[in-house]
Amino acid sequence: MIANAPFMPADPTERFTVIFRALQRSVADNGYRLKIHGPLIVLIWNYLARQIARFARIASRPPQSPRTRTRAPGPVEREPATAKPKPPLTLPRGFAWLIRLLPNGPATVVAGAAARADLQLFMEDPIVLDLLATHPSLGRILRPLHTMLGLRPPQIIKRPRKPRSEPANPATPRPKRPRPKRQPDFMAQYKVNPDGSIDFTPEQLRDILGPPPPPVPPWHHPFVPSFDAKKMWRKGPRG
Repeated sequence: MIANAPFMPADPTERFTVIFRALQRSVADNGYRLKIHGPLIVLIWNYLARQIARFARIASRPPQSPRTRTRAPGPVEREPATAKPKPPLTLPRGFAWLIRLLPNGPATVVAGAAARADLQLFMEDPIVLDLLATHPSLGRILRPLHTMLGLRPPQIIKRPRKPRSEPANPATPRPKRPRPKRQPDFMAQYKVNPDGSIDFTPEQLRDILGPPPPPVPPWHHPFVPSFDAKKMWRKGPRG
């Protein structure tokens, strides 16, 4: 484990370098012990080294104003982009991906918590705020580093929102999407009594039970005699 430096230099470039050099060493020292893929550790090391060099290069330039992009009035024809082969290994993405990459062990404390705290104090320094006001392109470096360590970027380096494009013909209202008709309640068509019973109308019973059966022909009716069979029964001889 590598402890933080006993002091932080006042120069923003040197302070930025101290914070992320310590982060580089912490990831390298603890990555092998936590069984992180070796090429991924090299990618993280090289990425942080490039960000340190970019920060120093941009901060040494004279103050610049924010760049405004203007689009050409007519359509610009672009050549079809050729598909580039995807590199075999890239850095992870997502919020706090470095913290999630090192879930256990002292690397979380050194590489995550210490760098987070140092970066928060770095962004609160008035000297750094003045530097960001005169060099707005530094936000391109600091935004991914905040995401990597699980920090929300402050307002000064947030990417400005794009203005909404006005419709081509504002006089024409946008057609409303037709809403689907609401289906009526199934039980609303029946009369439900307070005791829970339902009074059906003849039409509702016909829909539920179907039409009545056809009449039974006379020859299918059961035989019902019109006389008393017991009286007419012939008794046998008496003994």
